[in-house]
Amino acid sequence: LMFRRATAETDNLLRQDELDADALSEWNDPKQAHKPRILVIGSGWASHAFIKCIDTEKSRVLVVSPSNYFVFTPMLASSSVGTTEIRSIVESTRDANPTVKYLEGKGLDINAEAKTMTVKLGEGNIIDDGPDDKDQAVIEIPYDVIVYSAGVGPISSSKRTEGLSKENVHFLKTVDDARGLRTAVITLLEKASRPGLSDDERRKLLTFVVVGGGPTGVEYCGELKDFLNDVTGKEEKKNKSVVKRKTAPFAPLAKYTNVKLLQGASDLLPMFDQDLRDSAKEGLLRSGVDVRTNTRVARIEGKDRIVTLNPDGSDETIDCGIIVWAAGTMPVQLTEKLIHNLDRACEKKCLDVTPGSLSKFGRIPVDQWQRVLGAPPGSMIAIGDASGTVRETSDQLLPQTAQVAAQQGAYVARLLNRGYDLTGAPTFENGDVDTSGNENPLFLPAPINHEAEIDGGKRRKLRGMAKAKPFKFLNLGQLAYTGGGEALSQVQLGDKKLFNQAGSVGFLLWRSVYIVKQVSTKTRFLVLFDWFKVKIFGRDVTRM
Repeated sequence: LMFRRATAETDNLLRQDELDADALSEWNDPKQAHKPRILVIGSGWASHAFIKCIDTEKSRVLVVSPSNYFVFTPMLASSSVGTTEIRSIVESTRDANPTVKYLEGKGLDINAEAKTMTVKLGEGNIIDDGPDDKDQAVIEIPYDVIVYSAGVGPISSSKRTEGLSKENVHFLKTVDDARGLRTAVITLLEKASRPGLSDDERRKLLTFVVVGGGPTGVEYCGELKDFLNDVTGKEEKKNKSVVKRKTAPFAPLAKYTNVKLLQGASDLLPMFDQDLRDSAKEGLLRSGVDVRTNTRVARIEGKDRIVTLNPDGSDETIDCGIIVWAAGTMPVQLTEKLIHNLDRACEKKCLDVTPGSLSKFGRIPVDQWQRVLGAPPGSMIAIGDASGTVRETSDQLLPQTAQVAAQQGAYVARLLNRGYDLTGAPTFENGDVDTSGNENPLFLPAPINHEAEIDGGKRRKLRGMAKAKPFKFLNLGQLAYTGGGEALSQVQLGDKKLFNQAGSVGFLLWRSVYIVKQVSTKTRFLVLFDWFKVKIFGRDVTRM
């Protein structure tokens, strides 16, 4: 596959004058009708893994996303305080696979029956609507197979928490979020340096409230505390000894900074083993973070005030400079619309046999081969955070992590590369799939490789490849940075736990894995350079 890609790139260089700048020229070319059109929605982990693996010699691939890049999301917290630069953790979608076509735009609607998608051309992000630009054209794109990987967005609805909105809190899901947080924190430091302020006013400005004790909330607290310690020269206690820092740009503000982490559950990082959860809490407390478990948010009263419900049932009002919301996710609007459309299509077909739909969790129900239930057979696949596996007897909610999404993207690409028939069953003359043998018509048979039925494919049949194997997630473990040069590393292989590490050893593993998992040599070099730059020259506190 890599050889074919390199050959294609060389061929493109030799015939640059013949190439068509129109992203849809090959897509709509009748001469290419023998190659199925695969429309990919989104540019996150699942989409990125898919386009890295897909063979464009066998199919036409078009990626539609308002963001023309992939971002290494586990390091967004690091980028939000300048430990790494944002451009060091992104890769252009066009660079990820130069043989794949890319179209900048946001999906508005998907007509599963007609196999078309409505797209509003232009930049933005897949989560927000963004400004209503009347000059942005809206087009219809036909497809043969659609790979839906739009991901999820942060919970930003006041229906769940009074006062929760994009105007009142900061999120940490996108590049724009990280950039906005970095600017906001430096702005608060500058405001707190103004003359005429009382100690209480300075303390309020430099109180940072983070809601959510999952990986995002914990890592942001660790990164933020590191940043504040560096720019204020705050003393740190390590091994019962005091470490003095050199003169810092905001040294007079050291005694006013305060980071609070609010978690509704009794533990931080519930997906980790108990010993690592305890280590995370102890490490944050040791670094000076005010960790409050069993504490729920009652309501948010503007950008600088949050009311909590404490374990004893009492309310407490916290005045602060900034609120960062890292508690939970919700589906993007296109996902909600797609689920609604699929439900209506099933009703029209009198498919009232429900598979225990996961749509109540905001996930698109898929079978064990990632095919969307209720969509025309073999025409729609959903991967990543937006999907949830449904079996005829039970449901399976895999964690919404980069690890799951990347494995699903690569799995689906291999299915298509190997020529599996996603319908998995004979079809009638009108194109409908024969599901008469199924107890539940929503569930199709396993994808079949028809080449395995002829003489030339006997070896495949003997190897068990005539029918595709279901997707199986291989859990390799979890990592989380807790600040102060300490991290958690839970390493495993599937269900087999290998080892757990916390502290400086965990930190070494955390950095090593994140460097190895970078998507290109370029980003590996840039991230290493950023770490070296901060260590030698200190933090950049310019606001741009």
